[in-house]
Amino acid sequence: MAQDNALYAVARIRCHENGLIGRERMARMIAGTAEEAMQVLTGAGYGGAAAGEGTADVEALIAAELARTYALVREVSPEPALTELFLMQADVHNLKALYKLRLLGGGDAGPALMQGGAFDPAALARMVREADYEALPAPLAEALRGLDEAFSHEAADPVRVSAALDGAYFRMGYASKNAFAVAYFKAKADFENALALLRLGAMGASEERLAAALMPAGNIPEKTFLKAASLPADQLGKALEQGPAGEVLRRAVEAAQQSGPQAVERARDNYLIRLAEQGRFDQDTVAPIVGYLLAREQEARCIRLILTAKRNGLPESIITERMRVLYGE
Repeated sequence: MAQDNALYAVARIRCHENGLIGRERMARMIAGTAEEAMQVLTGAGYGGAAAGEGTADVEALIAAELARTYALVREVSPEPALTELFLMQADVHNLKALYKLRLLGGGDAGPALMQGGAFDPAALARMVREADYEALPAPLAEALRGLDEAFSHEAADPVRVSAALDGAYFRMGYASKNAFAVAYFKAKADFENALALLRLGAMGASEERLAAALMPAGNIPEKTFLKAASLPADQLGKALEQGPAGEVLRRAVEAAQQSGPQAVERARDNYLIRLAEQGRFDQDTVAPIVGYLLAREQEARCIRLILTAKRNGLPESIITERMRVLYGE
């Protein structure tokens, strides 16, 4: 049950922050074998009961730890509407998977669905199957009805499904009355739109295709991305140096010319976790709760990266290069 006392909620989160894996343990995981990395996780109690079972499946540990995180956030949050906004990314993922599956004539997506959202995956599967979206937030329901209408007389396009639902989710973020949430979603949109520009540009996609793929404008107007599509690659970064994340985005886009779009993905994740850190020591707001949620998700990305790289025989230097910064380090 959500709490109405922010001080109590923050105190609970402070206790759980001590259980974050942290840079020291991450360094030990990077330096060891895959088996030793798993031992670091289980020794730290990562994954709770799943760790106690001695599982060798890192995805099971990650899923268990994130499930604990989502349950804690829901239990203590004094502003459930705000924390649900961040948790709802799982629902958006599930709606995209289920709708695309419906287009292909398949059944429910089952194991491919994410836990932790505002809606039970089975309930979402029923909504999509029956085209009954009344229980969903209005922007998501409107996006799905728009897709139903469009695909009733046009060829179904899975890419359009992702753009419509992601766009609706970003608009929900922009409509938040919380300044951090608005800043977070606007910055994230800038990075996502830069990634769309890079990826579609490499494919030689048309301006119309790019316009359809862009998220609703964050701090950088849509016209800036469309204009940048015709620029030489070495001028893209400078063209996108706008808004609070402008300098970070410019450097990331320039780095992407050598290392690929993953440079922008890494910069996005790092920028957003640093943004979340700004409210870490608040005593009477929901900021530390959202920060803890995002910290656990960033931690999961790093753990997955390390174990995947270890099992594929990649050197430590590659892992270190691709690592994200951690909350509070």
